[in-house]
Amino acid sequence: MISPARRICFRLLSQIESRGVYSDDALNSKIMETTHDRNRHLITEIVYGTLRWQSRLDYILAGVSSRPWSDVETEVKILLRMSLYQMWHMDRIPYHALVNDAVELAKKHLKRGIDRFLNGILRHLTRNRPWEDGRNFKDAPEWVRASLPPWLWKRWAERYGEHRTMKYAEALNTPPRAALRLGSDPDIGKLTFRVCPSDLVPGAYLRITGARETIREDPEPLPFQDEASQLIPHLLGPIRGWKLWDACAAPGGKTAVLCDKSGKSGMVVASDRSREKIRRLAQTLKKSCPLVLVADASIPSPFQTQFDAVVADVPCSGLGTLRRNPEIKWRFCQSDLSSLQKNQLNILRSVSENVRPGGKLLYSTCSTEPEENEQVVESFIKEHPGYRIERPAYPNGIHAWTGSVMVRDG
Repeated sequence: MISPARRICFRLLSQIESRGVYSDDALNSKIMETTHDRNRHLITEIVYGTLRWQSRLDYILAGVSSRPWSDVETEVKILLRMSLYQMWHMDRIPYHALVNDAVELAKKHLKRGIDRFLNGILRHLTRNRPWEDGRNFKDAPEWVRASLPPWLWKRWAERYGEHRTMKYAEALNTPPRAALRLGSDPDIGKLTFRVCPSDLVPGAYLRITGARETIREDPEPLPFQDEASQLIPHLLGPIRGWKLWDACAAPGGKTAVLCDKSGKSGMVVASDRSREKIRRLAQTLKKSCPLVLVADASIPSPFQTQFDAVVADVPCSGLGTLRRNPEIKWRFCQSDLSSLQKNQLNILRSVSENVRPGGKLLYSTCSTEPEENEQVVESFIKEHPGYRIERPAYPNGIHAWTGSVMVRDG
């Protein structure tokens, strides 16, 4: 009988590879809701680990495959990668169980005869364990050891230098720490695991790793949200009573922070161009009660009013979220940066018309690339002399981090 966890891993990794599903969405899909906690943790580890270390896994597999690795079918690669990852990085799973499950999955889902090809590779790996011999990576390209696509390694190595890029890649290949948005006066006693306050973001709490507690199945989902995402609204400073527009609001985490900060005397409008995302956002934020609507921020807004502040957390490459979504590095193309930059500038031009004189325009991305950050801001400022860049003073300690907001002069 095939392990339920490995069956689900194969299904989710196939969706991520072939249908463009994001890993965090896959790991929060309906199939995971009915999965036992123990299997859920195992699935998460295998899926993320396989995606993070894909180039290293492929390097080993290509070296033992009887067929050119580029000719191997996608789903066969997925089965081999996830099996090798478990052999290499997870020491509690018997090799014979891994091989048997992979072969049975191949028989059930892949072309006839593929099971023999896959079985031969996995048996060879269990006998020889090439990952234990450091010489196997002696001649490997740097991008393989960093587990990055060649173009991204070259790009970052030219910008940061090879040593810093390798250290950065190693950091990106480690699991992120889990953060929750609990506000200024949380009822921590209701949690079934231990947390500590973030030293960076007010109202953010970090789950203490190593604790044996498991997350309870609450009737309402816990507000997990990365510290960086929670930080963005705080850059505006004290905003109680302000009229705010979150122009690219989905999935709604930043909107929730804006609602908390603006208070009952303020007003928050949240918009996104996706009707489905807005539907989910409205369900998530039903207690916060912002004004929610479907609107494309890259075209003139439907508002006849101006706001004290507009937040434009624009669509981007996502290259700054590789710890959370490692599949992005394998699917993103460098040539896409120009079209993203064009859309980001269009959004800034559009939403800037609804910032009152003296108000603030906060532009943010989850990208590491200058084309989506500095270059966009520089182009916008040149086109709009009525705006100037202002370095934020909030929250406390923000001077140790980079970032700025744009202010519209009167």
